[in-house]
Amino acid sequence: MKRFYCSCGQEIFFDNTICVACGSQLGFDPLSRDIMVAVPDNGKTAPVWRSNDGRTLRGCEHRSFATLPCNWLLAADDADDDVAQCRSCRSTRTLPTLSIEGNAVRRAKLEEAKRTLFYSLLRLNLVDAEETEQDMVFDFVEDQRINPEAKAKIAYTGHANGVISINVIEADDSERVRMQEMMNERYRTVIGHLRHESGHYYWDRLIRDDKQWLARFRAAFGDESGYQEALKHYYEQGAEPGWEGSFISAYASSHPWEDWAESWAHYLHMMATLETAASFGMVAIDAEVDSNFDALLAEWTRLTVRLNALNRSMGMGDVYPFVLSKASGAKLAFIHERVKQNTIN
Repeated sequence: MKRFYCSCGQEIFFDNTICVACGSQLGFDPLSRDIMVAVPDNGKTAPVWRSNDGRTLRGCEHRSFATLPCNWLLAADDADDDVAQCRSCRSTRTLPTLSIEGNAVRRAKLEEAKRTLFYSLLRLNLVDAEETEQDMVFDFVEDQRINPEAKAKIAYTGHANGVISINVIEADDSERVRMQEMMNERYRTVIGHLRHESGHYYWDRLIRDDKQWLARFRAAFGDESGYQEALKHYYEQGAEPGWEGSFISAYASSHPWEDWAESWAHYLHMMATLETAASFGMVAIDAEVDSNFDALLAEWTRLTVRLNALNRSMGMGDVYPFVLSKASGAKLAFIHERVKQNTIN
């Protein structure tokens, strides 16, 4: 994430709706990937934003949320009068039962993380900022742990046919930490789930139907047949000893699809965090689609060592509790090359 500033000079953050210094109404324009200040309202009830290229924008209808309101913008003159939500919010297809205590907050946290995901996808030219048709949609699902009347005793996070399902319980910090410890995971966050599941979606979009890239994928990650059997074996037997030499995580060793999705998530971690670090002058590289990958990986390695050391100084766990092997680095390089040559848009 890059740094943002209000027109008054105050530094602001990605999800801010109001500048605390001057009181200006703020909005994020997905097309320019910048935060804009609303123009004087001239008596209008709703704020209006105008971009440098002359577009008139309005706020997402979820700007009115009391908890973590959405600050994204959409075209004010959209031909479809039914479009009242921004590029990120309208990708949500299914909501949990909002009358259940805590679900409104859980939903808001998931939407906040999804906006962060979409920012990265926009930056990497993986989604269209103005597209109204949704190929990738999200179901925020609940189970009986939250809602006793829910159909599912346990609802699973996953991806199928363009639909990413996220169990809203992942938005509860205490429950997420409990599951992380139970599953002996090094890292578990909401944005991590979203980035991982988006990897499954983009495997379908970028790899599955392209014979050349599918062949290269199989050479790098392995043959993708036997998915259910492989997962069953992993959950019953665990990762094979020595998995660290070939995979980015234990779960990545379960099957080539999961190896790709885990590697994809780490690639998005790397590109997003390097952009933030560069904007603060912490690294001397711009993490762009056309950047040299070896340079990116070297800078990422140096940065994560420093971040982990800073966290340890504060008595906290590592920010990035992973060690990238040569094989894992090669898989990240494969993803970088495919993203660079992406033609789906």
